[in-house]
Amino acid sequence: MTQTNNLISKVSFGAVALALAASAQAGVVVGWNFDNAAPGQAGGVAASTAAAGVSNANFSTANAGVWNWGAPYGNVVGTQFFGSNSNTLSLSFTLANSLNDLTLSFTHYHNHNFGNTRPSYKYAVQINSGSGWTDLAADLTASSATTSATEHITLSSGLAAGSYSMRWIGYGFGAGGRDTNSDFFALNDVSVSQRNQVPEPASLALVGLALAGMTLARRRKQA
Repeated sequence: MTQTNNLISKVSFGAVALALAASAQAGVVVGWNFDNAAPGQAGGVAASTAAAGVSNANFSTANAGVWNWGAPYGNVVGTQFFGSNSNTLSLSFTLANSLNDLTLSFTHYHNHNFGNTRPSYKYAVQINSGSGWTDLAADLTASSATTSATEHITLSSGLAAGSYSMRWIGYGFGAGGRDTNSDFFALNDVSVSQRNQVPEPASLALVGLALAGMTLARRRKQA
């Protein structure tokens, strides 16, 4: 009887674990921490993390490329003369399947000297699925107060299967400037992640069945 109870308990605990794992469904779809890139690499930086069904994942920047900033930053990717039409930072990837409940996250860094970028300027994040660039977020602030901030942008409509590009552009510079001039704009820890999903009915039923099995095992042990 003891062996039977132990077996029921083990199976029940396993069922709970499987059910919870099935219902979580959260994690990085594609991401870059740039630690896999060579210093100075300006294009074709492969993703450091890519889920099943993601291919052709690359990150590019126009001039400065990858910089090693040391601890605690590690590698970052950046550009100088950052503007709206040139020296932008961009990524691309292909999805085999459609995904919902997605968030684009990134940490941004920038310096602000007197002139074009002081005290602040604006930047936007855009997406292109083959029919032109549209804003995911606009009028984000690059200033001394926001450097090293992490942004989280919700992709409210999700993404269908297909190929995508995303880019960062700068605008709203001071002194009539068209770009950041020699000031840099840099990124780190760029990722597209899927948020937690509501547990499916089958997963909830599995959890209920597992809990019932655990209760039965406990009653048999007490009897």
